[in-house]
Amino acid sequence: MAAIVGILLATVILAVLLYPFMKRRSDASGNADAVDRVASSDTLRHLLHREPVTLRNEYESGNITSNEYEEQLEELKLHAASLMRQRAEHRSRMIEAELAIELEVQRVRRRRGADEAESGDTNE
Repeated sequence: MAAIVGILLATVILAVLLYPFMKRRSDASGNADAVDRVASSDTLRHLLHREPVTLRNEYESGNITSNEYEEQLEELKLHAASLMRQRAEHRSRMIEAELAIELEVQRVRRRRGADEAESGDTNE
């Protein structure tokens, strides 16, 4: 009897200890889209601000040559420009979708108003 109680107690303790880790893992997979948006913004910020400073420090300390510095700096600029272009295109698509929805809502409201006016005329 004591062995069964001990096993049950150990199982409960393990479940209590492991629950936060399992919950965190399921929360992380559920919020993937939000994390992607944040990571994209952080990646862009990193490319624009931190990477060039790190690259410059590497060049000044003599770890890379002048040619390597110029090449890597150009790659950073191209990658950052590509990310900025993608974000701008995504923003434009979102704005276009919002405008299309707004136009559809306005159309439905006009139609509903016309239908209500028409039905009000026939009831009189």
